[in-house]
Amino acid sequence: MTSRKRSESDAGFDDASKKKAKVNTDTSKTDSNGDRYWEISKMRRVTVSSFRGKTMVNIREYYAKDGQELPGKKGISLPMDQFSALITLLPEIDQTLKESGEILPRPTYRGIPSEGGGQDSDSNRSPPKQNIEATSDEDEGE
Repeated sequence: MTSRKRSESDAGFDDASKKKAKVNTDTSKTDSNGDRYWEISKMRRVTVSSFRGKTMVNIREYYAKDGQELPGKKGISLPMDQFSALITLLPEIDQTLKESGEILPRPTYRGIPSEGGGQDSDSNRSPPKQNIEATSDEDEGE
């Protein structure tokens, strides 16, 4: 129980930071290296960058020095395969959080209808039924 409280306070998940995160995540910015980033709290960013020819997603704390915001040691750089694995795990993580009593708002992706997420499971179920029916019809005709 103590570790959970410590991790929540370290992660900055209090009501004030949630409000700030909502404000800052709407638009991306570009850093001095030309990489796009999104602020997830006052001093934390998600950045898409390239390192040795590979695209990386970085989640990192920043600190202020001489009027500049510089990347700190605390953070992680995920190559695309690991970022993809994280994205794949998000539904399970979301379910676990729900079971713990945490409710998170669902994101709305630009250019993708919000209804699309709910229809994917139905559309995945329908084709097998249609194929079975088509196969049955073909077998009856022979």
